[in-house]
Amino acid sequence: MKQDVAIRQVGLAVKDDPAVRAVFLKGAHARGEQDAYSDVDLYCLVHSEGLTDFLARRISYMESYKPLIFWSEANFVGPQIVGVFEDGLHFDLYTVTAESLKQTEQILVLHDPEGCLANYKAESFPMSDVEITRILSGFTFSLLEFETAYLRGDLLWAHRLGSHLAADLMIVLRHVADPSTAQLGIKRLHHKLSPQQLDELTGALNALGPDALPSGVQKLVDLAVVLIADLTERLSENWNQRFFDFMVKRIYALS
Repeated sequence: MKQDVAIRQVGLAVKDDPAVRAVFLKGAHARGEQDAYSDVDLYCLVHSEGLTDFLARRISYMESYKPLIFWSEANFVGPQIVGVFEDGLHFDLYTVTAESLKQTEQILVLHDPEGCLANYKAESFPMSDVEITRILSGFTFSLLEFETAYLRGDLLWAHRLGSHLAADLMIVLRHVADPSTAQLGIKRLHHKLSPQQLDELTGALNALGPDALPSGVQKLVDLAVVLIADLTERLSENWNQRFFDFMVKRIYALS
């Protein structure tokens, strides 16, 4: 795959930089879940004193694979180049130091002559009960907004609210199905759900179009009722079951 070629060529280029101590992958390639559509998350661990000079050389290293047709800078976990090559490959080059490196995901080491990553232990990235409660509380309030939009006949806004509801619910589904990776949210969620859950969720999403409402939201509520019944004891003290039950009845009452 083109991803493998890009990893090899950019990896060879950066590993010879005097500032680079180690090179490794995160994301799908580190987890062994990559496919022909995966992007690349390549990390360079550099000496702090060489950081500034290394950052100036990143584009030339990336273009050791192919010319970039787009790139921008970000700072998510460290200085980052978000790049797209002329073959359409999305390739992110991250730069970290020993001080800024966070052990939040599985890695695949490509180059580590000093053994800098020998003690790296990937931490899980779950969501707390407080975070899940916040998401479900937002879901409940969005049901109120959806009801208003639907009854007003504003089906375009109602459809958009339905999409918001679906996104929140899918994060909670991920939390239940695979707590250790809950912060990944919707990405690759279809691999984590049971066939029945996936069928029910797909059916709800297919019914979120303006002409199908309120059916899709009612199907989402069906899923939410089951989820919350299983989660009740784990939700924080801020959870308002009364408001949720109130909104469930109102959504089911919609024509």
